[in-house]
Amino acid sequence: MNAITLSNIDYFINHSFILEDINLEINEGCYLGIIGPNGAGKTTLLRLILGIIKPNRGQVLLYGQKPADYLKKESVGYLPQRISQTIYEFPITVEELVRSGYDKISKDNFEWALDVFRISQLRKKTMRELSGGERQKAFLARAIASKPRILLLDEPTTGIDPNSRDELLQILEILNRDFCITILTVTHDIGTFAHEARCILCLNRKVVCFGDPQKILKDEYMGMLYPEHTVFPHNHA
Repeated sequence: MNAITLSNIDYFINHSFILEDINLEINEGCYLGIIGPNGAGKTTLLRLILGIIKPNRGQVLLYGQKPADYLKKESVGYLPQRISQTIYEFPITVEELVRSGYDKISKDNFEWALDVFRISQLRKKTMRELSGGERQKAFLARAIASKPRILLLDEPTTGIDPNSRDELLQILEILNRDFCITILTVTHDIGTFAHEARCILCLNRKVVCFGDPQKILKDEYMGMLYPEHTVFPHNHA
């Protein structure tokens, strides 16, 4: 079953293409790493899937429905880029943050989200009292508090220490493997996600390649994504 289908997608602003002729079928339960240079359209792709913006051409479907129709009954978990680094000064507790944005969250779902990200003991602490990794886990707990079938993450490991990064990656693997949550992760951490993700999408306005990480992360594809480099990030993993 396809969790996400993108058919003939074009998105442009003032006749300048951000994404062009995107055709993707993302299976339910996929753990997808999305890579590409700055300006490749990675964040735009997530925003199209969420229905925040609409394509100029083509169609986005979530489980066979348009995003607006799907979101009337279901939710999609979303972690925007660098959110934990930009709005942590507000005097809000972890508990208040995780509950925010929802009309109502069941006690079971709320406790589950805290437990998954191992922050139950932090629920009464304010965001400003937390480390960068703890703040990121709080925002991720908020993203899954409704138990979504789809989770979209925009550079979730940016700006956190290596131990926190490794713990987050372990938790994401659990969410994908044990709860069958379809995860799409935009990342510049190519070497790490080559080992974590089940599938890689190489994006540079168009789909450069899509498939198994070990087959895709070869120099010929990296050269298409990063033509200015002669040594590619995954070689240092």
